[in-house]
Amino acid sequence: MDKKHLLLTIVTPEGTVLSEKPVDSVAVPAACGELGVLPGHAPYVVQLREGMMHYKDGPNKEFFSVLSGFAEISPDRVLVLAEAAELAKEVDEERARQAYQKAKDKLALKPADLDLDEAGAALRRAAARLKVAEFQRKRRRQQQ
Repeated sequence: MDKKHLLLTIVTPEGTVLSEKPVDSVAVPAACGELGVLPGHAPYVVQLREGMMHYKDGPNKEFFSVLSGFAEISPDRVLVLAEAAELAKEVDEERARQAYQKAKDKLALKPADLDLDEAGAALRRAAARLKVAEFQRKRRRQQQ
């Protein structure tokens, strides 16, 4: 790999989302805030939170919804091991909005059998997908 690119791989329990794609830069939603990675970055392992990640490949940028996990960073590679990852343009905004509202309603009702950790995680996942879908919609509008 040349010193101008990183090889980006995104893997989830369901399979590989992206395999060794040469990219110029990567930004991931780390537990401590957004982390930008350029070629030559020091080796690092970071915990991910639910949110939006993106990579830049020349003038192109691709965005993903990422649901927790880890990223292993080396000078020429970024390996994202995520609970789930979805390309922004594949997120169904209406479905994401419904999932968000359902999770929010469930938390508000607080049924006796509610697992607060699970319900909170569902809300965060839905919020991340919704954020990415809304961002993608606005981005499409600006490009028109």
